[in-house]
Parts: sequence; structure tokens; C-alpha cells
Amino acid sequence: MNRLLLILATLLFVSCQTDTELFDDVNEMAEFDRVYKPTLIQSGKESGLLEPMMEYNLFTIDSLAFRNLENSIVTSDRFKEGSYYLNIELDGYIYQNKLDILNMSKSLITKNKHDKTYYLYLLSDRKTFAVCKVNH
Repeated sequence: MNRLLLILATLLFVSCQTDTELFDDVNEMAEFDRVYKPTLIQSGKESGLLEPMMEYNLFTIDSLAFRNLENSIVTSDRFKEGSYYLNIELDGYIYQNKLDILNMSKSLITKNKHDKTYYLYLLSDRKTFAVCKVNH
């Protein structure tokens, strides 16, 4: 009985955790001066041979944190003009919620353009953003 309770508690704890690894990678590269605490609302991966071709996470944050994040991106010289990486699940979320990407002109960040590219898309509801990691 005790084992069953321990297993159940572990499963509940793991399922309640938020996975912010992609955002943490972008945060480290961008060297944001603020601490953001995003909440994961959706994630997905495109399959590849050794590792996923693309991974994405959709996050939500409060409106003040969103404005601070937007300002950090706009004023950063680390973000460059990006493009939209089409993924059916991510595209479906954006389309169903009638959202636009606000920062296409400053959405791409990378340490090495031949390895991994990250896109941070700020969405027009001004509380949601997406982080995509594309493996080359």
C-alpha cells in the first residue's frame, strides 16, 4: 500500500512540473536581466533520426512579464530577424486562437548557426509566447 502511495505521489509531482528547458536555453543565450517564470501550456516534437528535427514549447506569463520580455527582446542585439518554422501543432494553436506573431523581426537567436537555432515568438494575446528549437 505504501509503495502504491509513493508511486502515485511521484507521478503527480512529475506531471505538475513545468518543462522550461527550451526557454532556459534562450534565456541563457540572450542573457535577460530579469527572471521569468513561464508556465508551459503545450509542447511538441518533430521526429528526426538521432534527435528531434524541431521541438517547441508554448508558455504563458502575466502581462507585465510579457511586456518586460518583449522589451528585452527588442532592445537586445542577440536576436536577429527570423522566419516562421511551420509545425502543424504550433500552427494549429496560433490559428485556432486567432493570434499573430509580434516580433518576427527579432525572433531568432543562436550560438552557432550550424548547430541549433532557437525562435522565440511573442504572440498577439500579449500573454503567450512560443520557443522553437530547430536542429540542423
